[in-house]
Amino acid sequence: MKKEILFTEGKYTIQRHEGIPKEAMLFLDSIAWGNEGAIYEHKNTEEHIKLIKKPVLLAIFEGEKIRATAVFNMTNVTTNGENFNCNYIRYFASSKEIRGKGVMKKFSIKVMELIREKEKEKTIYFACIEKANKSSYKVVESAGYNPLGTVKTVGFSRFFPKKEKKIAQITSKEEKAEVLNILHSTYNNHTLTQFDSLFIKDNYFVIREKGEIIAGCQYHRAHWVINNMKGFSGKIVMNVVPLIPVLNKLFNPKKFEFLAFEGLYFKPGYEQQLYALFEGLLAKEKLKSSMFWLGKTCPIRKKILAKGKLGLIHSFIKDSDVEIMTAYKNIDETKIDKLKSKPIFASAFDYI
Repeated sequence: MKKEILFTEGKYTIQRHEGIPKEAMLFLDSIAWGNEGAIYEHKNTEEHIKLIKKPVLLAIFEGEKIRATAVFNMTNVTTNGENFNCNYIRYFASSKEIRGKGVMKKFSIKVMELIREKEKEKTIYFACIEKANKSSYKVVESAGYNPLGTVKTVGFSRFFPKKEKKIAQITSKEEKAEVLNILHSTYNNHTLTQFDSLFIKDNYFVIREKGEIIAGCQYHRAHWVINNMKGFSGKIVMNVVPLIPVLNKLFNPKKFEFLAFEGLYFKPGYEQQLYALFEGLLAKEKLKSSMFWLGKTCPIRKKILAKGKLGLIHSFIKDSDVEIMTAYKNIDETKIDKLKSKPIFASAFDYI
């Protein structure tokens, strides 16, 4: 695995790794995410990292110890058919040893400079920052990133999810091309649109009517441990819900397993079939809860919210907004303003 030291100051270095070394995996596995809102741990980090497209790690080292990480995922995104090179940040994290010392802010600015300085293509850089995580927001902002818009977290749950006999798995090359054609048309007017995480483990499923796809989505299994939730209601959810037999099947903070949905599609007027698909996939995976992420101004989100009952889990997590922070290289202000005017496309895989 190729390693390069990009910058040195005192006892700290910034190292670039193509791929993610084992020591970084261990570091990320130890991180509790969040700050002033929910604090949680991802329990399948290594499995997910192995699925990331072309990951590049920039890490801050103190001597031989990793103190902070940023994983850059290189891909392409589209808006109205126009392609942009894209670098987005995942696993932006720091250890307790450097928090509050100004190290993260200072070296993060340097990391962002290093990742951008040699780029010649039209490139968008973005990071997903939880709105409640003010410290991370300030660090990313100081590195030259500005708000693009808000992504809303949506929960869907059923205590006793019903099986759906009409569900069909998408596996063939022809079927995948059919799905991609539908999704490109559906999300053409969105910004940051990309479908890199579709068809992982062949987990895209649809419902058809007379041969036509009327609802579809991809799911990923996720496992979190929730350490804290914000406010008085958060304390009730953390301390009371786990004690109630039926509710703790829906949400157990010590072992919160759920499905993350993305690539959502429904034929206009068939929103209820998407609900049936969600419920059928929960029944298939023997789970009760799921989450998905959509831009605040996304018309699909508005139609989904208007057409059915999401279930109790939505009330637990509905205020978990994410701010999309962006920086640009070789893109003029007129084009940036156009990107800002569009609904944001969100991939669930980026949030788990």
